[in-house]
Amino acid sequence: MQTAWKYEKGVDTMKKQWKIIGALGLSLSLLMSSTALAAHPKGYWPYLSAFNNAKTANNQAQMITTGNKLLQYYQNLPLDSDVASIRYNVNYANYPIYEKQGNYTKAKEALQQVATNGAYLGFHDAVTMANERMRKISPNAQVYALTNTSAPYYGAKHEPKNGTLYGRVWTEQNDSAAQNEAIVSFYIEMGQNAADYERFIEPYEGGDHVIHIAWNFPGEGSTVSAINSGSYDSNIQQTLQYLATIDAPVLLRIGGEMNIWTTATTGDAFKAAYTRIAKQARTICPNVALVFSTNYTSPFGGSMEPYFPDASLVDWVGTSLYNNKYQFASSPTKGVDNNEMYFGIGDYADPVKNLSHTADLAKKYNKPIIITEGGSGYLSGYADTATFAADRIREAYTSLNMVYPQVKAIIHFDRSGSGYDYSLQNNATVQAAYNSALKSNPTLMSSPSQTVTQSFKPLSQVTGANGVVTLRAYCDVIGQTVTVTYSVDGKWVGTQKTVPYNCQLDTSTLTAGNHTLKVVCNAPNGYSQTLNYQLTKAANGSVSFKQA
Repeated sequence: MQTAWKYEKGVDTMKKQWKIIGALGLSLSLLMSSTALAAHPKGYWPYLSAFNNAKTANNQAQMITTGNKLLQYYQNLPLDSDVASIRYNVNYANYPIYEKQGNYTKAKEALQQVATNGAYLGFHDAVTMANERMRKISPNAQVYALTNTSAPYYGAKHEPKNGTLYGRVWTEQNDSAAQNEAIVSFYIEMGQNAADYERFIEPYEGGDHVIHIAWNFPGEGSTVSAINSGSYDSNIQQTLQYLATIDAPVLLRIGGEMNIWTTATTGDAFKAAYTRIAKQARTICPNVALVFSTNYTSPFGGSMEPYFPDASLVDWVGTSLYNNKYQFASSPTKGVDNNEMYFGIGDYADPVKNLSHTADLAKKYNKPIIITEGGSGYLSGYADTATFAADRIREAYTSLNMVYPQVKAIIHFDRSGSGYDYSLQNNATVQAAYNSALKSNPTLMSSPSQTVTQSFKPLSQVTGANGVVTLRAYCDVIGQTVTVTYSVDGKWVGTQKTVPYNCQLDTSTLTAGNHTLKVVCNAPNGYSQTLNYQLTKAANGSVSFKQA
């Protein structure tokens, strides 16, 4: 993203896919009244009629009751189109009711049936929607502890063994702030003379910063074709030769966000262009780590992996990670729920969940993760967007590398634009959230030479802790404010209503032996989950935790 407007332009490429999802609910709901009935078992009609009547009356309690009875009547029948249609339609109608009740376990069970039976019936869009919705609605409640142990380390070039580098996209306005951070990002367009940026980059050389170069393809798919034809070979060599002279660790993002380009390319074509550059980089500038970086979400039904090249040519897996309140900055209104769910917008704009597809890809190939650009934008005249952005910034910098410790670098898109404004200095609320989050997370690195000795681990994996143990939780309930309460042996320890739900557990006050730690996550819509842990304190004062 060279300028802020490009993100809105990039999202605009998904408009057609959004319309498909928006029409999905209507087209599928019509199936209920047109299901073929010829092969249904004897006695089915009272069950089906009762459910249809409840659905027509929008009596949600009766829809659940009659729907369950209808499903039970069909549960032991061999799968055919009639059986699949019944199972599909009941679950499609009822999963939103379970969600509204905060019963995400039942909602996910219903969505799994939508996916299974939808696949049998050939409803491919519905299957895609259901699978993504299961990913997005799960609260994923988990408790973590800050430990004196190391995070995962993959041995990638310029990867910190522990901790997460943080920084921002450079502008003249934020130069002084960027000097105090560990990683700084510069955009270079394919075809430009990279050496022209030397006067901006040189002040960050010397080893006190990691320099990230986002090498953009200005014509997107057409640039890929030109690279593959050899048209840019001279420019590629010149740029790589310049990068070889930089006296600093360098990360090079090659053609980022290819999965949402307006001028699209194929996976094979992109891989060929990436490989053409990467193989030369390995020879010309061995000081440079290579970054394969997508957008955090693809168009409907799309995937990141078709663009992934040979793993030997990838040092880091990156992503652009944006978490905004509204689909379009030019039209700040709530959109269709399925659209916002699929693309991680509005109530679904959770940075941890929006990273999940990238995290899956990085895990598959054992690569560290870098957020190559990202943030949460705010709009002039809309104070609620600043509060929304501040909350997402806070979560990103306190929770991303807690839930995904393989996140080893985060770059904030610190720029203004004609749409969303991502600049920190232009909004005190967002700036304060950023500074506060950085201060509260001891695993973030303000310099690549900084030594980080701590990392977050799931509490069930923690042994040998002692004294005051810092506990934190992750729990995202769509559109809800979560309250997390901690207690030991029935005695209240703390309650938090804001991310990262911090609790300081003083284990020195506990006697040797076994204790029960209870962590309860509640939301106003009725969601409640209790996580129980056996806390064992040894005679020497060390403690370990085991999930009960």
